[in-house]
Amino acid sequence: MEPKRKKILRSVLITVGILLALLLVAFAGAGAYANYLMSQIPRMEDVSFLSPSEVGDLLQTDPDLEPIDPSVSLPDISDVIFPTEPVKPPEKSKNVINILLIGQDETVPGVRARSDSMILVTFNTATKDVTFTSFMRDAYVQIPGYSPNKLNHAYQYGGVKLLNKTLKVNYGVEVDGNIEINFEQFKAVIDMLGGVEVELTEKESWYMGHVPGCEVPAGKVKLNGEQALLYARIREIDSDYNRTARQRNVLMGLAKAYKDRPVTEMFALLDDMMGMVTTNMTNAQMTEYGLRVIPVLAGSSFHTLQIPANGTFDQGNAQVRPGLKAWFQYNIDFEKNREILRRIFEE
Repeated sequence: MEPKRKKILRSVLITVGILLALLLVAFAGAGAYANYLMSQIPRMEDVSFLSPSEVGDLLQTDPDLEPIDPSVSLPDISDVIFPTEPVKPPEKSKNVINILLIGQDETVPGVRARSDSMILVTFNTATKDVTFTSFMRDAYVQIPGYSPNKLNHAYQYGGVKLLNKTLKVNYGVEVDGNIEINFEQFKAVIDMLGGVEVELTEKESWYMGHVPGCEVPAGKVKLNGEQALLYARIREIDSDYNRTARQRNVLMGLAKAYKDRPVTEMFALLDDMMGMVTTNMTNAQMTEYGLRVIPVLAGSSFHTLQIPANGTFDQGNAQVRPGLKAWFQYNIDFEKNREILRRIFEE
């Protein structure tokens, strides 16, 4: 019953990114050594946007597409509502910093990956709030310059630049910086940090009990790397929405455990973490964000959010083209979701 390794690894490793985001806030006060550490973080390479013919080739082999039972009537995806014009972003407070953490669908040399996990970490230095917002990968959105499709296709077509632009066009989100995750190091990092504490339900405990070495009782428990991967992957017992909630639970567990750690202890961890993530932020940007966040982080409150929010969309299979279907969140009320996001971008 053990899930396939690549499925366990994908998406959950966003946790490493938030840990790095929290550790980066310590950099500003450590001078030359901090600058040295930041310089060891690999920077993202510029990704060319796919041509229409390249996108067409990808869509022909899209693994999400399934045959439609001729006896079943499904909505036609071409009738779905989505923004057709760029949305003016909300007036983001000068006290708000948005860092988008991206977990790739899978990493295969020479193959464009999708963004399986997209979690926006919003630091509000005025209200001392930190919000983890999961953007659902199956949301049917407008991708600037391309035909509408699932949100996770934007990253495949044009990397973080197109993904950031897609979030802005559909949800009015202004991203200040991006962090991508190297999946293969997640278990080692969690173990290096001594595990992560979460609250397990009876169903979650039952599911994990079927995987040798991952048996954990219900209640508040500390998970090792192997267990944390499995926990954040679970969706068979409920849904993908609950899966993203579990990912945020892991993030919250790490954030709460490490926000009060001494700066010296954080630095001791950083040497082992270099190379496990990539970013498009410069040393100067990371230092600036660190100077703004570190004074308030210890006293911050942590919150979680899912976009599109419950009650603001339809979901299910829809006909993509004759005879083929895929699963979407569609008919999204984008204005309601933009209003929800405005509340965390303002003081």
